Amino acid sequence: MLLFGCMGIIWSGTEKCLASGVFPATERLEAKRGPAGLLTIASGIYWRSECSMTLSACSARGAQCLARLCFLSPTEMAQSHLALRSLAVITELNIDGVASYKSKSTFSLTNKTSLIYGLNGAGKSTISDFLYNQTDPRFIKCSLKISQSCEILVYNQSFLNDYFYEEDKLKGIFTLSKENKVALQQIEAETKELEKHLAAQQENSKRATDNAIKLDQVKTKASGKVWEIKTNFSGGDRVLEFCLDGLKRTELLFQHIVGLPLPENAPSYTVDGLKAEASSIEGEGAAPFTKISTLSAGWLTIEGDSLWSKIIVGSQEGSVAEFIAKTRNSDWVKQGLQYISDDKDPQTCPFCQQETITKNIINSIRQVFDEAYEQDVKSLELAKTRYEVLTGSLNFQDISTSPLATKELVDAWNIACEALKASIRENTLHIGNKIKSPSTPVVLTDTQSAVDMINDLIGGLNELIEAHNAKLANKRRTRDDIKSRFWTLMRWDYDQTISAYAQSASDLKDEAGEINEETTKIDTAVATSSGKLAALRKQTVNIEESIENINAGLVEIGVDGFSVVPYGDNFYRVSRATDQANAFHSLSEGEKTVISFLYFMELCKGQKTATAVPQAKVVVIDDPISSLSHLYVFNIGQLIKKYLINDKLYAQVLVLTHSLYFFYELTHTSKEKRAETQHLFRVFKNTSGSSVVQMKYEEIQNDYQSYWSIIKDHAAPPALIANCMRNIVEYFFNFVQKKDFNNVFQKPVLSTDKFATFYRYMNRESHSLGQNIFDIKEFDHDVFKDGLRLIFEECGYAEHYQAMSK
Repeated sequence: MLLFGCMGIIWSGTEKCLASGVFPATERLEAKRGPAGLLTIASGIYWRSECSMTLSACSARGAQCLARLCFLSPTEMAQSHLALRSLAVITELNIDGVASYKSKSTFSLTNKTSLIYGLNGAGKSTISDFLYNQTDPRFIKCSLKISQSCEILVYNQSFLNDYFYEEDKLKGIFTLSKENKVALQQIEAETKELEKHLAAQQENSKRATDNAIKLDQVKTKASGKVWEIKTNFSGGDRVLEFCLDGLKRTELLFQHIVGLPLPENAPSYTVDGLKAEASSIEGEGAAPFTKISTLSAGWLTIEGDSLWSKIIVGSQEGSVAEFIAKTRNSDWVKQGLQYISDDKDPQTCPFCQQETITKNIINSIRQVFDEAYEQDVKSLELAKTRYEVLTGSLNFQDISTSPLATKELVDAWNIACEALKASIRENTLHIGNKIKSPSTPVVLTDTQSAVDMINDLIGGLNELIEAHNAKLANKRRTRDDIKSRFWTLMRWDYDQTISAYAQSASDLKDEAGEINEETTKIDTAVATSSGKLAALRKQTVNIEESIENINAGLVEIGVDGFSVVPYGDNFYRVSRATDQANAFHSLSEGEKTVISFLYFMELCKGQKTATAVPQAKVVVIDDPISSLSHLYVFNIGQLIKKYLINDKLYAQVLVLTHSLYFFYELTHTSKEKRAETQHLFRVFKNTSGSSVVQMKYEEIQNDYQSYWSIIKDHAAPPALIANCMRNIVEYFFNFVQKKDFNNVFQKPVLSTDKFATFYRYMNRESHSLGQNIFDIKEFDHDVFKDGLRLIFEECGYAEHYQAMSK
């Protein structure tokens, strides 16, 4: 029984747009996205897409189709699809993980027509079944790419099962009427109005696209620049890599740094300082430090003693004392006393080297250097000894080895320590001179300022040590603090990039807001015009023209035993003059194929509902001639070429067939036209599964040659090789040489045990490809090949075998 189920899209106004990536849900329409952009429509037309049209652009496409198809005649309607034809539709098919496709098979479809040849069982039906019902879980790994929204119309066994074998009525196909001229004039006027809105919509859509591209470019440039942070700090020493935790993706890092406030002033620290700080609390070397003791500097009181400025001389009484005071050489005289002996009188004077020194003179000299003088000298010597002890015990620590000491601190430390050492050396020299010449006053350098400088530096370093030890005691808080300061520094360093992006993005977003407002206005105008057109179309459609076309097609092919007649409001049914009630079931398989295909062709030309908005159409035909005579095969081929392949109404046509004759009939003989408009493919199957490969025109053979090609392929499935051998024998001896098939196997050489399996298989009655029950363990390629060779040799056709086996 015949029933046409809804093969198309139920449109509710042209704003309900079937688009690649954007699809509004309606009561009759459901869209879902799958792994590669799968769109699933409840009506039965499905595809996958990786392109992304906006809803606005898609609405324009649909409404434009509607506007262009509201003219008077089918010819004009066909011409209106020129725009659709100019765009490629299905650009790539991927069949994987289903039926005999063990691995992914991909083929590109860039020309209008694709002809796909393959033997039965090779995997052709899998392709058409996928295009017919992509939501089937079997096709979860399959996908296709499209360049625009389209309606895919598939003629295959699934189509026949769904729409021709359940009921005795076909749903009507709507075409444009030529009668209601008033409505058509109104349509024409409204169409012009719609075209104005569509032009504005297209221009606005382009503005939106350009705006989005510019915004993306600005963002890409800025995010690429700040991505340097990741590359710089996640490589190398990686000391600060923890600052990038959770931010190692371009978008996340960019959004993070853009969201940070710009510090008011440049940070006082550097990346190297943060690295040093982080290193001090991580790893095996992370340990608390001991603070450095400050200098006590007990020698400072010695330096301030008034003894150093005192003029130390002997007694001033007596003639000798007056003489020494007058000459101011008491220090020289005092030193000379050590060379005078108490035992001699007189003795040589240590000053003039004459024997002029008597005991009386010696005693007079010694009276000059009395006890007070000696006490002062002794005090000088004690002060010298104490000063040397206190300063000699100084041990300045080398702070340059401390990881906490900055270069500036180390430099200041070295300068201060060297200054103190120099002052102490100078003071020690002055003290020695004072002891040698007590009467000469000396001034010692006050080292208080040098000591204070060193102690200040020690205090600063100790503060760093205290801070380090505190950080070490709480690593988590320290890491968080370093991370915060790191991003503050990065925000400052990359402010030029971020500020430029923020300004550009703000300007572009303002522009986008204006575009969106304009889009709303234009979409409203488009929807209003589209609604008016849909209402007007209801007054212009009918189903009678399709009935006439189907019946004319039956007559053209040569079928006159039945016809299609109206049934109810919007249905057809098959009618015979002798059987009105159940005519469809009385048809032969060939007649059913013919009428189903003619119906399918009308379905491709027309619409399923009165208000449907046409889209770019892709027609897929899978072996429409499997049960037809050669006459019908030729006629079907002519119909496909005339009304589908050569008709500009259709954006793309795919034909799959097992018949090389049919395949050859549809192929352009002109090399130039073939290259421009057609792709030729071959589906083959071997132990690795099914694959689709492109084929050249020169590779087209007849069926007999194809069988020979298969048996020479050791990778082909055993059952297929055996079947092809059986078909070769039957074809050659039954048709070419007009010999009885069974007589061929009466030769004694073929009756040996070696060829028992070969003989048994060759004599089976059923030999259609894929139908024989076959035990792969019985198959031996070499034995079967020898058996085939012997058949030809024993019958006198060795040369033919040799020629075909090359």
